[in-house]
Amino acid sequence: MSAYHSIELCYLSAVYTNLLITGEAMDFYFKPMPKGFKDNILRVAPDILPSGSVKLTAVEIDGKPYENFNADELTVTLPDSDSSVRVKVTLTPTEK
Repeated sequence: MSAYHSIELCYLSAVYTNLLITGEAMDFYFKPMPKGFKDNILRVAPDILPSGSVKLTAVEIDGKPYENFNADELTVTLPDSDSSVRVKVTLTPTEK
């Protein structure tokens, strides 16, 4: 259990430092289960970021650019598939 909390703290500190303090974009990777999300909507927002502080600026599905996403809502509409897909998203801080 202590490892979980240590890893979570490291993840959140990297997210908050990069996105909110140093203003650096970050890539996040997902491998969602097929038909595992209501309406095939994958929500990619890290926990407790201030509303409007980041935008979803790029998405790749299985290594290819993908355009079916909402930059402000931080959501990706996954393609209809019977197998897992690899999803890479880039979150970029908004200008202050």
